[in-house]
Order: sequence, then structure tokens, then C-alpha cells
Amino acid sequence: MLISIALLTTGGAILYRQLLPPSSAKAGGATSGDQLNVRHAPEPQADVQGRFPAQSVERYAFSQDGKDLFSLLVARYQDSAGLPQGAVLFPKDAQEIASSPTGLRHAVWQSAADVIARKAPQDALFLSWWDDGQRIHYLSGKEAWLRKPSDKTFAHPVWKGLKDGLPAASDEERTRLAQMARWLTMDSEKALAEIAAHFGPSQPVYLLVNNDLLLHLAELTAYGGAPLSLDSKNIPAGNDLHGDIALVKRWANETGSGNYLAQKEDSYYRVWSTPDAKAKNALLVRLLPFVDSLKKLPEGVSLVYQSHWGGFLSVYKIEHQPIH
Repeated sequence: MLISIALLTTGGAILYRQLLPPSSAKAGGATSGDQLNVRHAPEPQADVQGRFPAQSVERYAFSQDGKDLFSLLVARYQDSAGLPQGAVLFPKDAQEIASSPTGLRHAVWQSAADVIARKAPQDALFLSWWDDGQRIHYLSGKEAWLRKPSDKTFAHPVWKGLKDGLPAASDEERTRLAQMARWLTMDSEKALAEIAAHFGPSQPVYLLVNNDLLLHLAELTAYGGAPLSLDSKNIPAGNDLHGDIALVKRWANETGSGNYLAQKEDSYYRVWSTPDAKAKNALLVRLLPFVDSLKKLPEGVSLVYQSHWGGFLSVYKIEHQPIH
């Protein structure tokens, strides 16, 4: 337990509202002060290294109450078929903004993409949520099943600010959004059986997840995924790691069975717990580093890659069971 928490103590807040410090948020998810503001400007294309030549790169800088929060990059490029694509990326230099060190996520993704590019088979197919699919495709060159958002995504202020820079999902891709939302939020054994049956054994299929998917829960539900009853709380970080762990464990036991995921966000822990068995057994929860999920993987997947920062990003291979 101590090792698990210690590995999660190097991160920082990133996305608006969900990970703003507690003093910036009101009950019900509203925020204090002015609305989120966004400005964008061209970025040197040479600063973004991907597997495809970037036709343009825009930096979108978000602020609130006159304070800079974080920046995201959108790279526009053409895929191997000549079709226009877009990828939301984390800036390398964002760690200079103390309130939002996206530079750590940049490093995690660069390392993961390098391994995926070198180790994954040429015909590998990656399942993930749409924004992760964009990064998989652009940074590693491997095929991602889902890469484009639809209208339900743009209800969120951050994604609304990026809407003009992202190609919209087709009818087929909207169907995939609904299917992926369903798989991530349903019972893990049923989801993995459906995934294996849907794609079959003809090509290697991988599933990529990371802790930021917990920020997409409302979006997953909007696309038809099952609502996951997860509790979340900000717990101030002290100077005693053992004392911090005790506080996290006490809260997790008070709100459920003691199963939790903790991630350090500047001066506090953002902690999630699973108050009911349905959420605890959902595919997303079983594949993220919740303490109970770490004890045993669900059948049908094998872990082939896990990042630093406490296993923030993981890649699993879908195992196809022989039919008897």
C-alpha cells in the first residue's frame, strides 16, 4: 500500500473543474468566478514530434479569473489514406504552469508511444477512448479504433473550446463511441467476452486505459455507458506519507469497501472509491490501479505495458480463448 501511494505522489492537476483545487469548485461541479476562457495561437510545427507530418499545430491556453490554468495542443495532419485528422496533445513545457503540470502527461505519453511503436505488431489495433486514440495514432503510428468525438463531447467547456480544431465523428464512429462507452462501464468479464467476439482472433487487439478516464465518466454516460457510482474527494496532503495513507484508507472504508485509487494533485490527493459492487467490477475500474484491481486481473486480458507515475497508463492485450 505504501509503495502504491508513494508512486502516485508526483503528479499535478490538469483538466478544468474536475481537478481544480478544492477552493475553486462549488457543489454540483460549478466553479467560482468567471467562466473558463480559451485563446489559441499557432505553435511551431517542429515542436511536436509524431509519426505523421503535422500540417499545423495550435496551442489552446485556458484561463479562469485571469489566471492561466493549462494549455493543450491540437495537431492537424493527414493519415496514410490522406484523410484529415486531429490529435489533442499535452505540451512539453506545461510544467512551467505550477497549477497544471501537463508536462508529466507529455512524458508518460511519449514513453508509451515509443514502446507501442517499437513493440506492437504492425497490424495491431488499439481500443481506447477517442482522445487517447488520437494520441496512439499520431504519436505511435498504430491504428486506433476510435479517434473522433461527437456532439456529446462538446458539452464539456474544455472540449467545446477545441471543437473547431477536431474533425467530427462519422455515423460509424458515433456507433463506436457508444460501443466503447458501453464496454468501459459494463461488467468486466462480459465486456472482455464481447470485445473478443467482436474483433475475433484475426488481428492482435490491445486496450489502453489511464487514470484520466475517470474525468470522462459523465461523457461516457452521455454516449450510453452505464453510470458508474464512484465517490471522489480531495484530501489535503500532509508532511507524513503514512498519515496521508491512513486518511485515504479511512475515507475509502467510510464510503465503501475500502477499494480506492489515489492520485496526488499538487497539495492534495484526488481519491476515488467504489461504493458498490457494480462499479467495482466495471471494466474501467478493474483495469485502473485501484487497490483491489491490482490484486488480480480479470480473465481475458494480459498486462503488456504500464507507465511510471504509479501505473497511470496501462496497455492490455485481449486474449482470445479457444472455442471447444
